[in-house]
Amino acid sequence: MVDMSPEAVEARLREVSRIAGSWRPEARLETKVDMRGPAVTARLKETSDLLDVCRALSPGIVPSREEAS
Repeated sequence: MVDMSPEAVEARLREVSRIAGSWRPEARLETKVDMRGPAVTARLKETSDLLDVCRALSPGIVPSREEAS
């Protein structure tokens, strides 16, 4: 079970903040997101594949590509 006491939550938030480094948007994007063409393409493909899985698992809930257009 996860300790949800205020002290434990604060400690986890401080650790995440330390690991994340700078919170400035430009610094976060530079260090966290690979913007090279192949990496962007891979992320788009993964997103598309995940959307296809969602559509297959929940017919009628997630609109098909044809319905969304």
